[in-house]
Amino acid sequence: MYLINQLVEFNPDNKSLVNRQTGRTIQLQLPASLCFLYLITHASDIVSQNTLLKVGWGERNNVTTTNTFYQAILTLRNALADVGLPRDTVKTISRRGLRLNENTHVETITHSQIEPPLAPFIKENKVPEVIPSPPQVATSTPWWNIFLTTGVIITTLIIWLVWYQTRPVMPFSKFVSVSMQIPSQENCKIYYSPNEHNLESYFSLMQSHPDLCEDNKHVFLSGYRKAQRMVAFVCDKDARIDVHAFCSTHYYWMRGK
Repeated sequence: MYLINQLVEFNPDNKSLVNRQTGRTIQLQLPASLCFLYLITHASDIVSQNTLLKVGWGERNNVTTTNTFYQAILTLRNALADVGLPRDTVKTISRRGLRLNENTHVETITHSQIEPPLAPFIKENKVPEVIPSPPQVATSTPWWNIFLTTGVIITTLIIWLVWYQTRPVMPFSKFVSVSMQIPSQENCKIYYSPNEHNLESYFSLMQSHPDLCEDNKHVFLSGYRKAQRMVAFVCDKDARIDVHAFCSTHYYWMRGK
């Protein structure tokens, strides 16, 4: 794990960026996370595009388009900005490649060094003085009171277990957020399934249909490759956690895929 500019934790294992002060968390795409990790571990080098294609897409680098690469780097820069880092943390060197900005400070941290959000504020406060309570006179508890309390606890536990087993599974609970620039003044939230690695079609869809982001909606994107279609679920609330969210469905053809 790495700490960037004493502010943001980057965990390559779960592909996350976390702001230590605000708790803001961004989930990266796998190619973007692998490229960022390589730039961190080769901070003094200018890394070529071909090298990053091999790092981020592995055996699929030969069929990965330049546009897909640029979109992944754009998404990475947007994610860095969302958690409080400069957009040019990943810097482009004309006709040579990419490198980590020379002003970026990176240090390796262990799990024992990880601080929860707002930890610096807790450290600055003094431990309050503990004032001993006056001695309590021991009293015996009637047996019926113990029986009643035990019954309430058991009943509550049974109700909770029944609710837990029958609670509905939210349809988009595994979707994660993705940052992308679209020609719209609205600040909508866009999500996709983490099993999807090639997001080029999603970027093209949102560029062509910025109206999906009207009224700051929540847009969940999914693809049906066998049917050559994409579907956008547009919801008025975050349907990952809100059972009262109202969603509309929009289908599009995946042209040229």
